[in-house]
Amino acid sequence: MIFSVIIRRLFLTLPTLFGVAILAFMLMHLAPGDPALAALGLDEEGMWLITEEDLKRVREDLGLNKPVAQQFGEWIWRALQGDFGRSYVQNAEVTWLVLKALPTTLALLFLTMGSAILIGCTIGLVSAIYRGRVIDLVARFISILGVSTPTFWFALLLIWSLAYLVPIFPVNGPVARHGMIAMVLPTMALALHPAALIARMMRSSMLEVLSHDMIRTAAAKGLNKRRIFFVHALRNAVSPVITVIGFQLANLMGGAVAVEFIFALPGLGSLLIDSIYQKDVLVVQAAVLLISVVFVASNLIVDLLYMIIDPRVRL
Repeated sequence: MIFSVIIRRLFLTLPTLFGVAILAFMLMHLAPGDPALAALGLDEEGMWLITEEDLKRVREDLGLNKPVAQQFGEWIWRALQGDFGRSYVQNAEVTWLVLKALPTTLALLFLTMGSAILIGCTIGLVSAIYRGRVIDLVARFISILGVSTPTFWFALLLIWSLAYLVPIFPVNGPVARHGMIAMVLPTMALALHPAALIARMMRSSMLEVLSHDMIRTAAAKGLNKRRIFFVHALRNAVSPVITVIGFQLANLMGGAVAVEFIFALPGLGSLLIDSIYQKDVLVVQAAVLLISVVFVASNLIVDLLYMIIDPRVRL
């Protein structure tokens, strides 16, 4: 049953990935700048350093003189075989560049999502259990503040307070130099928004389930309150929270781009921004395609978790 769902979902996501590939390809070719100049290490002002014949030769070597449709067809065919070409600027295989940057991004996403789930679910449960009390008001205020605070602004605030004002954490340099402590501030900056959303959804979902007749029946039978909260109520309240977690996991890829750039982490986000500035078309296309794969995979995981938690979904 689950295997057939996975196969069906994968077939349904192929048009999405193909559309993303077309969009990324066209946007990079419509953007200002010439990839041939980028390959030569020049910008528009440096064209006087080379002749038109040299520029024409570079375009021929890179295949940029071919029709756009032919360029896209050749790129997508190679991409299906795992070959995303060679970087115009860095003169290295695009696949190697992406795989080199990917571990840092995955580590950031794993730490962020784990922290957001732990903090968000805890705040949401405490807020629901102590509804209307001071601790509930404090938890709701923190959640609203977290949802309203832009990620990049919170990142700059963390740098100012915990790196310069009170120099506890490093703010730049690779993880290999500083160790996992270099991931603390980026994780905090990126986890604020999803943790707040998870907390709000957990609270509202838990309060809705606690108002059901089955909870009142369980209490009337004399069941332990802890068992009622964490076995009967939590199991039924967690489904909407999983949806929020799935969407936030996908959205974190976008937030990671800005956070990695701010904290100088050598991840996929920094690679993407640098490649856009340098007009390194092939690297941008591969990075965008990989991010879209993360979006699709997160949605698939959410669907499978629904089937595991709630057997009714399998029907």
